[in-house]
Amino acid sequence: MPFDHRIEQDADGLQTRDVKFSTPPFNQVVRAVCAPCNGGWMSSIEADAKPILQDLIYARGRTLDLGEQRKLASWAFLKACVFDELHPQERVVPAEHRNRFFTYRQPPATGVAIWLGTYEALEVGHYAYQGLRIGREGLREPEEPTVYVVTITIGALIVQVAGSLLPDLRVDDVPYPSELHLAKIWHPSGSTVTLTQDHVMNHETLVGFTKALYNVIGRVTGGTPPAR
Repeated sequence: MPFDHRIEQDADGLQTRDVKFSTPPFNQVVRAVCAPCNGGWMSSIEADAKPILQDLIYARGRTLDLGEQRKLASWAFLKACVFDELHPQERVVPAEHRNRFFTYRQPPATGVAIWLGTYEALEVGHYAYQGLRIGREGLREPEEPTVYVVTITIGALIVQVAGSLLPDLRVDDVPYPSELHLAKIWHPSGSTVTLTQDHVMNHETLVGFTKALYNVIGRVTGGTPPAR
């Protein structure tokens, strides 16, 4: 049975891609992963996250301990990297962060933050991404994004992965409004975190959420255009 999906991209605050299509859920194939990885450590990450996801994608809510936060964060970062391969000419996760993930099998220990939220699930899958090439004055422009935001929905679950290669621009320092009722899982700030899923974002709120961090960084940096 087909479901509605959506992929959105913004560049310099303007929408450059808004693709809607119907397909069976999770049916896109990304041919950028070798068989040993796909059937090995990547499969293990998927298997570890599956019991957690079964509650969250149906909005049942869940309290996550440290181990579960780490498992779900690793799954979320894996998805951000895999979705990047749908449009390899527009990758937003920089090679340094992808390589660290490949080496340690979890998100980078510094420069990455991951949040969870809840969506009204108008589309079974939704993917939005932005990448910004922010460099230092007087130096050559970076060849790939140094700051990025990837937002994915699966059913009722929203996952946002944000990262920065810049030590003086920490993505986990940017506050989100409390009314979004987010749960931060990376880096864990306590032994447990609870996503009750009683408070649901509609599509308009979700679009604002996907752009919130981008807009804050744009104001801080003077609106440096993202990678295309």
